[in-house]
Amino acid sequence: MEILLSSMMFTLDLVFRMGSVMFISLFGVELFMQMGLMRYLEPVGKPVARAARLPAETAFCFLAAIGSMIAAHTMAAQFHADKRLDDRELRLTGILNTVPFHLKETLTFQLPIVLPLLGGRLAMIYITAFWLTGVLKFCYVLVRGRAWGNGRELSENGEDPFSAYECTPDDPNCLHRSFTRLLKDAWDARKKMFFKMIGVLAVVTLLVQVLTESGMLSWVETGIAPLTSVLGLSPAVIGPLTTYIFSPVAGISYMSTLLTQNSITGYEAITALIAGGLLMIPVTRLRRTLPRYIAIYGGRNGSVICVLTMVFGLLSRILVLGWILIFY
Repeated sequence: MEILLSSMMFTLDLVFRMGSVMFISLFGVELFMQMGLMRYLEPVGKPVARAARLPAETAFCFLAAIGSMIAAHTMAAQFHADKRLDDRELRLTGILNTVPFHLKETLTFQLPIVLPLLGGRLAMIYITAFWLTGVLKFCYVLVRGRAWGNGRELSENGEDPFSAYECTPDDPNCLHRSFTRLLKDAWDARKKMFFKMIGVLAVVTLLVQVLTESGMLSWVETGIAPLTSVLGLSPAVIGPLTTYIFSPVAGISYMSTLLTQNSITGYEAITALIAGGLLMIPVTRLRRTLPRYIAIYGGRNGSVICVLTMVFGLLSRILVLGWILIFY
């Protein structure tokens, strides 16, 4: 009972903090769309798509991803179904949709959570690995988009997705909506997705916490021990590293506690976290991302997008881990 109560308190705290951010970002972009303001963001999104020789639909999804990556993925899949994106463009758009996540996550997770827990120096190394993943993704989209050559340029004719949400003179229900009506329409459009996301976050977090605190994940430690031994790390990092694989927030908090108690060094903490990412990323992709992408993009395209984003995440951590082992 004590374990369940402790896990529930941790879950409620996490859901409240993360849920607030999810609410603001998800409904913020929807409200922008309802108000027809997305067209003012064209100067930001279109140059990115133009540089990669991708259509305006890609730029629109890229900007929507700033508010909700899932919403952006859904839009890309719909554009593909409407024949406005081919398979290659869809895959590059899907990868590009994950790039704003690295900026948003820095503001909502890395700086407010990781920085206070790990301190400036270790947090910057951790954030560097995170940002490097986004840079690799972005460069891949630019290089592949241009390498395919003859990629069609931004669609200037026909329906521009940036004006698709504009109110038209012959639509009285849209033209003169009050701000209260705009808020209601945004809520109606996104409430189902929001509650689903909150529900998944709460269930997964509670389950991981219960399993971790009850010791039911001790079998994972058996597989982690050889990794920590090869890197010359203290056995003390095995516990937080095991937790980190299933819940980065809980794992980093656990590691911070050991740092505060001087049970481990800063080198051991950051090395364990970066190395742990090599295990955490595949687990996360297989458990959550792959089913989601397949559901949105279909088996082939969803699998390709998931595998490529996973490769970039692993590559960035390998590069940063190599730097730590050589220069730290």
